[in-house]
Amino acid sequence: MPRKSVEFNAFELVFPILLLYSCINNYDELIEFIHDPLKYDKIIFNDEKDRSNYLTDIIQKSSIVNNYITTFRKLDLQKELDNENIKCIYISGKTNKHPIISELNKGYDRKETKSDIYIEYENKEIKGVSVKQNAKATKSNYSVQKMLSKENDKILTNIKKTFLKENGYTRSDKTKRDNMNKLFYNNNPYWQALKTEIEINKSVILQQLLKLLYCCNMKYDVYEYDGTTLKKLNIKIEDISSVVFEEYLQYYYDTKGNKRETAKLFYRLCVDKKIYRVEIRWKGDIYNASPQFQIHNECPINSSLKSS
Repeated sequence: MPRKSVEFNAFELVFPILLLYSCINNYDELIEFIHDPLKYDKIIFNDEKDRSNYLTDIIQKSSIVNNYITTFRKLDLQKELDNENIKCIYISGKTNKHPIISELNKGYDRKETKSDIYIEYENKEIKGVSVKQNAKATKSNYSVQKMLSKENDKILTNIKKTFLKENGYTRSDKTKRDNMNKLFYNNNPYWQALKTEIEINKSVILQQLLKLLYCCNMKYDVYEYDGTTLKKLNIKIEDISSVVFEEYLQYYYDTKGNKRETAKLFYRLCVDKKIYRVEIRWKGDIYNASPQFQIHNECPINSSLKSS
C-alpha cells in the first residue's frame, strides 16, 4: 500500500482557525466556516489551491478533527499565543513559498526550520509553530549517515551495498523492498558498523540531534503543539553530559516478550526528565538512501512499531 501523502496535513489549517476564531467548537462548525474564505482572511496559504487540499484531509479525518477541537478548547492557547494581536498566520507546510518566511529563515539549516505555520503580530514579531496531529507523531527525521563524516558515510554505504549484493540485490527495486527489509530484521554487517560509528561519534551526533530537536539556534520563538500540549522549544542544553543516548533493548520486544520483526535499530534519548524513542529506519529507498533518526515521544509500545 502506498504511503499517504502528508503534504497537506489537516491540522496545519485547523490549528490557526481555532487560534484566531473562538466561534469554532466542533467539526460541523469548522466545515461550514472553511467554505466561506472571507471569514478567515487572516490565514495566508502558499497557494490558494491549498485550501481545498487541506479541506480534503480534514474531511478524511473528521472524528479525529472533532476530538482535536474539543481538546484545543479546554486549553488556553489563545491567551498564551496572544491571538488578539495577530496580524496574520502563514501556512507554509512542508515547502514554504512565503517570501517573508524565506527571509526569516535565511541562513538556517532547513532541518532547524520545523514550523508548519508562522504567526505574524501587529508589532511585526513572528513566532513559528510545529503542528502535530497527536503526541505519537514523529517529531523529526534526520539522516543518520549525514551526521557522520563524508568518509564514514561512504564506508557505511559500501558495507550496506556489499551486504545487499551478497544477497542478490544490486539496485533499488520497489517490488523487492519487503525482501530487502527482511535482511535487516536481525544483526548484520551494516547494523554492526552503524552502531559502532554511532558510539564513536555519540557526542557529535547528540549535539546535532539536540540542536535540531530543540531549535537551539533559532532567533525567533518556536513552539510545538501535539494535540494536547503547547510547549516552547528554543531550549539550550547547558550540560550535555547529563543527556543519555543509547541503544535500548526493551524497544526490540513487544509486551509479550517476543522480538519484533522489523528493519530498525532502537535508541533512547533522555533529556532532563523528557524521554524519546529514537528509531533508526529507512524511509523509502533502502539501496541508495541512509536510514533516518525518527524521534518520537516515549509511549507504550504497540503494534505500530512492527511496520518496516
